[in-house]
Amino acid sequence: MAGLGRRARRSIEALLLRNAKPLRRALLFAGRDAAPHLPEIVQIESTNICNAKCTFCPRDDMLRRQGVMDMLLYRKIVDECADLGIRHVRVHNYGEPFIDRTLVDKVRYAKQTGIAEVGMISNGSLISDETARGMIEAGLDAINVSVDASGKEVFERTRVGLKYDKVIANIEQLVRIRSELGRRRPKLILSFVRQNNSEEERAFIEHWRSIADKIHVTDLHNWAGTLNRESNVAYPCYRPWLTFTVLWDGRVSLCCADFDGKEILGDLRTSGIRQIWNSEPYRRVRRQHLESGGPDICRSCDLPKKDSPLWVTKLA
Repeated sequence: MAGLGRRARRSIEALLLRNAKPLRRALLFAGRDAAPHLPEIVQIESTNICNAKCTFCPRDDMLRRQGVMDMLLYRKIVDECADLGIRHVRVHNYGEPFIDRTLVDKVRYAKQTGIAEVGMISNGSLISDETARGMIEAGLDAINVSVDASGKEVFERTRVGLKYDKVIANIEQLVRIRSELGRRRPKLILSFVRQNNSEEERAFIEHWRSIADKIHVTDLHNWAGTLNRESNVAYPCYRPWLTFTVLWDGRVSLCCADFDGKEILGDLRTSGIRQIWNSEPYRRVRRQHLESGGPDICRSCDLPKKDSPLWVTKLA
C-alpha cells in the first residue's frame, strides 16, 4: 500500500469504510480476534505524573495511582520486547516522561538491548542541557514535543503551568546540542492541536519547517469520550491489534486513550507480553470491536475515525 497514489489511496479507504460491517464479519469469521502478529509498538509508561494542567486533557478524571515505573520492571519488559523481535518501543503514555529521573538510563538500556526505534512524546518544559545531551548520547530515535502554534498567549492559556518561551528555548537547545554532537537523532517532531488555522499557526510552520524533522498537525480527540461523546465506531480501531500499552505499575491497559486504566488486559509483573497478547481478555476486546464497536470506553472514542482504514490490510 505504500506505493499507492493519493487518489487511489483515498478510493480504497472510501471502499473499506463503506464496507465496514461485512469486513468486520469477515474478520470475525476468520478468527482475527487473535492477532496474527505481535504488537508493532509497545508503549511503556515511564510515569503518569505531569507538571501541567492542560485545559484539553482529562487529568482531573484520572483516579488511578500516580508513580514512576521501577527500573527492574522496565528492564523485564524491554528484555522481552527484544527477545520477541519487537522493534518499536515508546517510553511515554500518560504523563510527562522527563519527570522520571531514570528516563535517560531507560532509553540507553532499550537501545543497548537492541530495540531499533525508541521514541517519546514530551511537553518540552523539562528538557535541560543535561537531559538533552543524555538523550542524544543514549540513542533516542525520536522525540515529539507538543507545542501550540498559535503563540505564547494561547499556549499559556491552554497548557496551564508551562511557559511558552521556556519550551521553545528547550527545543532550540536540543537542536543545537544535536548539531554540536554531529548527530541526526533524535528525530524532532513538533506537534500541535489545530486551533483556528490562524496566521500565527502558518508563521509557526514556516519558521520551524526547516528546523524540525516533521511538523504534525492534528485535531483534538475526545479521550475515549471523556471530553465529548460524539464518535463513529463503525470501523474497528487498530490499537487492540497493533499496539500494547503498559502502565507504570506493570498493568496492561486497552490503549493510550484509556488514561485511567479502565480496561485492564493483563499484568506484566506476573505474566509476559506473548501470554497476554492473545489471551482471552485481549480476544474478548477484539471480538467486541468486530461485533459491535468495542467495549464501552471504545464506543464513545473518536480516534478510529481519524485513522486510515488501510491498517486492516495488516490482518490479512
